[in-house]
Amino acid sequence: MSLEYTDGVVTIRRQRIEDLDADLEAKDNEQINWLWLPGQRELWEAKTPPEQRAHAARGLIANRDAFGAGAKWCFSVDAPDADYVAYVDCDLANEHVPAGDANISYASHPAHRGRGYVTRAVRLIMRFIVEHTAARRAHLIVDADNVASIRVARAVGAQEVERWRDDRGRVMIRHVLASTDAIRLSSRGG
Repeated sequence: MSLEYTDGVVTIRRQRIEDLDADLEAKDNEQINWLWLPGQRELWEAKTPPEQRAHAARGLIANRDAFGAGAKWCFSVDAPDADYVAYVDCDLANEHVPAGDANISYASHPAHRGRGYVTRAVRLIMRFIVEHTAARRAHLIVDADNVASIRVARAVGAQEVERWRDDRGRVMIRHVLASTDAIRLSSRGG
């Protein structure tokens, strides 16, 4: 199984323990607000810095070691001038998408936001999905207030198909991208 995909600008690859410092730096309010579940912020903030470091290291190791077994694949995104500038994953067992489809999640590290790296990474992970899974559609589920993530969904050609309120009262938007669309888009580059 290919562990690395590149478009000549960004590379998605299996996570590694060397990503730890960048991973810790990325855990800012924006990432916590959009991606973390209720109660996770409080658990994180109750940890001492060494406990946070150990917790994050365990997460990276678990993602690295689980890679290839499915149903979720986690990637670090490297840019030309820095490693681990973003995170992207695909999950074929996500409870919020129909069986047989993939959910794609992503986050950009604060110092690298707005450079198009996540858009490129989503296109690359769609290539991975097409080549290594039976999923033919991907869902990008985004909080309606998360303007940057909505821009990514639109940039990769995902179509808005549904809006609903989640259990926290947030308006969520489901975008869907057919894998054939992703292959066509990724062949055009950035």
